[in-house]
Amino acid sequence: MQFRNIFIASERHLVIKNNQLVIDEAEEISFPVEDINSIIIENGYTSLSASAIRILADNEVVVYICDEKHIPSAVLLPMVKHSRHFKMLKAQFETTKPLYKQLWQSIVIKKVQNQARCLEILNIEGDKELYAMSKEVKSGDTTHVEAKAAAFYFRRLFGADFVRADNNIINSMLNYGYAIIRGMIARTIVAYGFEPSVGIWHKSELNSYNLADDLIEPYRPFVDLYVASFMDTNKEELVSGDKKMIAKIMNYEMLLNGEHRIVKNCIDMMVSSFSSSIKEGENKILLPDLGILREHRYE
Repeated sequence: MQFRNIFIASERHLVIKNNQLVIDEAEEISFPVEDINSIIIENGYTSLSASAIRILADNEVVVYICDEKHIPSAVLLPMVKHSRHFKMLKAQFETTKPLYKQLWQSIVIKKVQNQARCLEILNIEGDKELYAMSKEVKSGDTTHVEAKAAAFYFRRLFGADFVRADNNIINSMLNYGYAIIRGMIARTIVAYGFEPSVGIWHKSELNSYNLADDLIEPYRPFVDLYVASFMDTNKEELVSGDKKMIAKIMNYEMLLNGEHRIVKNCIDMMVSSFSSSIKEGENKILLPDLGILREHRYE
């Protein structure tokens, strides 16, 4: 079971010895590779050996590299090991537009419902309006309910003057959390043999992760709720302690089929159901529901 998420904030040297990730050999800090879910490298002077990168990729460990603003800007993913990668790629390109529109409709409905649930959990007015909007989403979201809901939702959640595009502490926190979830989804997409640049709705030729940007949508309110619940949004800038706290979101649960599951498992089940949808030509996608935040407890 991959459960450990490692945050590297200062200069370190990482190597693999005897299937253990060793951080600064002299200090003998080590972790079994099989236990590692992700590594977030924030310090630009940290070194990672080529053999370590290979072994981490073989074990499907997500490695995030942060930019000068300390936001995850790159993710190291394994080259596709799926035995039928070409078959999956062909299936992606041959999927009909009606099915893609149905899948996007399901994704938008769940995102708006989770936004409503976020406000409901926080006792902020506006949840009823969002639940009503979720019922208006058409195939392909041709009436742009997603955009209308987002504009309404963020003003209720963070105040009437809040704008998602602004450079402020709240957006820095949200972007950090979104980047972490996006990387986990990208890793899982690759593991299932999909080409991550081929999206359902997102189609940018400059985006290598269009599919991840489609599938992350129902998880965004999960990050929003986490930031609104646990983070101090009155400070001026994102510091190391904040980033470590946000990274802990990977240890929290969402609901899938009425059961509490760690977010990693929700992502895996979602991508698996997306795979079934593409193979069988029928919308069978399983998407997570937002619940009261609960940290996962390992037996």
